[in-house]
Amino acid sequence: IPVYNGSNYLREAIDSALSQTYQNIEVLVIDDGSTDNGATEAIARKYGDSVRYFCKPNGGCGSALNFGIRQMKGEYFSWLSHDDRYLPNKIQRQVDRLCKLENKNTLIYGGYELINAAGETTHTVRLNDIFTEEQLNTPLFAVLEGMAYGCTFLIPVNSFYDIGFFDESLPTTQDYALWYEFFRKIPICVDFEVDTQYRLHEEQDTKNHTGHLEECNNL
Repeated sequence: IPVYNGSNYLREAIDSALSQTYQNIEVLVIDDGSTDNGATEAIARKYGDSVRYFCKPNGGCGSALNFGIRQMKGEYFSWLSHDDRYLPNKIQRQVDRLCKLENKNTLIYGGYELINAAGETTHTVRLNDIFTEEQLNTPLFAVLEGMAYGCTFLIPVNSFYDIGFFDESLPTTQDYALWYEFFRKIPICVDFEVDTQYRLHEEQDTKNHTGHLEECNNL
């Protein structure tokens, strides 16, 4: 969970991670140099040993994610933004899906719910309502169609060491830049279950970062 001045929603994100039915997980909170007088840190530390909390100098979301990946102990990585939530079966369903695949070095991804600032569901993005399974398992298809939402992913951690990490020079498109590489170079598998909630609100970096549109155009 990368976070910067995230005391507004961080508690919900952590609670949703700790509520996973699949228990063989660790939850890392990476504080990217928050400047909110310790509010973000105080929330994370209230969970004690249930989460691993780290604070680093501010470097952007990509740097926080890269830091967390290098600290993690597991074989698979799942990114949860501090303002998003997982439904309880998110990791269990994806691990079950992975266990049915011959190649365990596969990236699993799926649909998601849109929620508002109050946490109310406003829309559900069901990928199989839009495209076929064959299309969605075609390299790059989901990325180019804007259907690859990173917080739905379960990623083999060795993919980062084999292909690359998030580009820390990209403040708001570091995710899609990396998915473009991943979806071309490792097996992917769509999971039609919807287990991630993506929150839309006015404080998002993609809405407030002045260079976001230019960065998107360049990508």
